[in-house]
Amino acid sequence: MQTIQKILLEFEPKVENLLPALKKTSATFGYVSEEDAQKIAGYFSIPQSKVFETASFYDLVKTKKQPQILIQVCSSANCAVNNSFEIIREIENSFKIKAEEISCLGKCGEGPIMIVNGKIYEKVNLSKLRDILEEYL
Repeated sequence: MQTIQKILLEFEPKVENLLPALKKTSATFGYVSEEDAQKIAGYFSIPQSKVFETASFYDLVKTKKQPQILIQVCSSANCAVNNSFEIIREIENSFKIKAEEISCLGKCGEGPIMIVNGKIYEKVNLSKLRDILEEYL
């Protein structure tokens, strides 16, 4: 079983390894808990506030326990022009699931982009949305 101590031992306790350790922790446990953040801060000899400051800057590092279905929709310019906000409204109004807006994923020609539990969907429209979410609900 993976523990925070085992994860930390994969990295030298240098501040430049903080982000990789946070990413690994978030990917392993679904988020970085306050208890894990305390252990990470101690390991890297930095304040816990620095751990959360770094973690909260990156979309791929979660600092809160995630719901069983995590829906993320790109809200950057190209995806917004291609109706990403309409997709978000439909998810929240029809499916009663809170969608998380995320920043650009670098797939601007394929937008709007939606990620469901880590799986990326491209060129999402309302009819495609229903088909995608039926797989998860």
